[in-house]
Amino acid sequence: MSCRSFFRGCGLPVVSLLFALLLPSLALAALPQPVEQNMGALLDLSQKKGGAINPNDYNALLDYVMQLTGDARDIVPGRRCDGNGTVLRVTMKTGLSRLMHYCYNPAIPNYLLFPSVLRLGGWYAGSDILTKEPRPWTHVGKNEAPLALWGQEYEVNAPDSFGGGYYRYDLNRLLILTKHNGKNVLISISKQKNKSSVGKKAVILDEGEWSYFYSGINGLNKGLIGWADTYMYDSASVQVFVEDSPGQTTFTLFKWLRAGWSGLNVVQKSHINDGATRYANAFKRIVESDRLPAPEELAANVRALSTMSDAELDHKISAYAVAIENISRTTPAMKKSEFQKVVENGRYASILNREERVGAILVEYLKSRLGKRPLVDFPAAPVAASRKG
Repeated sequence: MSCRSFFRGCGLPVVSLLFALLLPSLALAALPQPVEQNMGALLDLSQKKGGAINPNDYNALLDYVMQLTGDARDIVPGRRCDGNGTVLRVTMKTGLSRLMHYCYNPAIPNYLLFPSVLRLGGWYAGSDILTKEPRPWTHVGKNEAPLALWGQEYEVNAPDSFGGGYYRYDLNRLLILTKHNGKNVLISISKQKNKSSVGKKAVILDEGEWSYFYSGINGLNKGLIGWADTYMYDSASVQVFVEDSPGQTTFTLFKWLRAGWSGLNVVQKSHINDGATRYANAFKRIVESDRLPAPEELAANVRALSTMSDAELDHKISAYAVAIENISRTTPAMKKSEFQKVVENGRYASILNREERVGAILVEYLKSRLGKRPLVDFPAAPVAASRKG
């Protein structure tokens, strides 16, 4: 999930950029030491499939998030992954079971819930959510002991607003479903496995409509560092979902990221703040929407669109490529000749593999159901009934 905005200030002179990178972060508010210890224990446990789950490894964290007030972005967690971190908190009008039915459902790709920060994603074979418990939401409120599921995922992020780069990386994931102080709780812990693939250039075409251009060209879409081979060196997150009431869940995100070039980390807390805010705002709008299809309906349409014939997919992606070309004519960042060569005369379709084509079409389908402007036509469908519980 992911929260990967960085490279703020890349349009400044090099001296100014380097000076900004050397400035110390403002210590606005630190996490209590017991909470920091819980963070370390949970991240360690995410690497140990089948490890023993001890509530002492998360009780201090849950006590902390349940009493947290104000803007959590003012909190400065301790450094992890040799990088900076941030905290974000948002309340959503949905119950935990419904939220999990969308977000932790192997039949629904996670990028459909997080289209502002993810291009692609999926579970690797052997993950517990595929083999042990593909319906974890059915355990909400029923678990006598904590339910723990381990797995491995891959993700490809959407471009951030500063560097304009995208990366593919793998994550170890641990889900813990439990109760605390009488409330249903889900803890989701992720830790990046290895360095990401090299960054490639991308452009935000329309952030509000989740429209992005992925060039396939190595580098970043920023003038002074467009030449650089950049990587996400490491990342980690601890996400806590607390069901405050049957129709309301509070989500608290703790996120760390280290990324840059030549081993240099250029990610500051403010960059992660921006990415986390972008992530949470879109997520909240989607899960609270009365137009969001019911999970079973969404999963069925994912299956149908994912198994289209090559001919059907070619037809839809050709229309999508033409739409991207038309948008590029009014997007200043797309004026570069290297990008024009990719999109002119509908050529964009030719650089997308099947997974990328299906991913693009699925996001356009979701947009069509949520009342946004899809770049591809879909048959009219009835608005799904609201299910906020």
